[in-house]
Amino acid sequence: MEIGFKSSDLNNIKDLRILKNDDRDEIYISIIIPCYNVENYIDRCMRSVVNQTIGLERLQIIAINDASTDNTLSKLIKWKERFQKEITVISYDENLRQGGARNIGMQCADGEYLGFVDSDDWIEPDMYERLYEKAKEKKYDIIRGKFIREHFVGEKDITNAKQEDVSYEFMTKDGWYVYDTPNVGCNGEIGGIWSAIYRKELILENKVWFPENIAYEDNYWGSILNLYTKNTYIVDRIIYHYFINECSTVTEKNALHQLDRLNIEVLKVEEYKRRGAFDALYINLEFEFIKLFYLNTLYIIFTRFDFIPDIYGFMKYKIYLYFPDFLENPRISECTQREQLLLSLLEIPRILSVDDLNRIKIAYLKTF
Repeated sequence: MEIGFKSSDLNNIKDLRILKNDDRDEIYISIIIPCYNVENYIDRCMRSVVNQTIGLERLQIIAINDASTDNTLSKLIKWKERFQKEITVISYDENLRQGGARNIGMQCADGEYLGFVDSDDWIEPDMYERLYEKAKEKKYDIIRGKFIREHFVGEKDITNAKQEDVSYEFMTKDGWYVYDTPNVGCNGEIGGIWSAIYRKELILENKVWFPENIAYEDNYWGSILNLYTKNTYIVDRIIYHYFINECSTVTEKNALHQLDRLNIEVLKVEEYKRRGAFDALYINLEFEFIKLFYLNTLYIIFTRFDFIPDIYGFMKYKIYLYFPDFLENPRISECTQREQLLLSLLEIPRILSVDDLNRIKIAYLKTF
């Protein structure tokens, strides 16, 4: 697949089935929900989406059954039977992971804005009303809310501190937008692609598609989209509940797909080069690469693996290939002391062995 272009064209998907009968004229938001073996969670997710205060008539809910092997599809069909016009169910037999499912959903979306919900999460009843009312004010490219992590099954009331919404207009450098939003406000965290809505035209015009058949696809997609994002609005309110599912892709222990994050960061750098943005945004991309490719990956290896995968040599090679003077990056000072120590390992002239890293892991975990 040529990154930046989808491979999941609807005409090329084997055994594709689309249940859709939506003839409405005006849809504000298309909500895309990839679903894979989530029979235990999908009803909770769908309840939170169909009960949105913006009005179901203004939403298009696109649920994609990504080759599930449990009862996910039958549950989605029951929701479709209840909401014939508002819910579209798409199903196929080859698993494309979340990236492929989202690409298919975007091709079927009719809304002015796009939203994404993970099928084991749930949202506040007024999430899309709050986000869209800001979109109407200025036609922002992205309108974000806040999220919290949930470690239990079931909903709860949310207590909000003082709300401090923020509007951003981004500067350009050599024709590319420099996207930078600190985690402002008091309520929850900014993060993930799911606690926001995105102007669909922005995505389609610039052909910002998800990588497919790979985990951590949202790290790539968000970074590429930022190149074209001229403004955003952040609603300082918790609107999204991110469920910590111990069986999910990002939390599973000893799973080698955790290392997909390395390939995603390489794809991102190569796509910046392909689009001509690499040199203009070198400093920000360099720091992002060091954080996500190296520091965050070592954190995951040290905390979610019982063994050390033999990938340190690959990591060091790619860092010096793309960013040989990374320690001179002015943003390195933002790293914690623990991260600074991990960065200093890269200055050792030899490749650290698995035994070396096991000893480092023990010392690293003692610092928590």
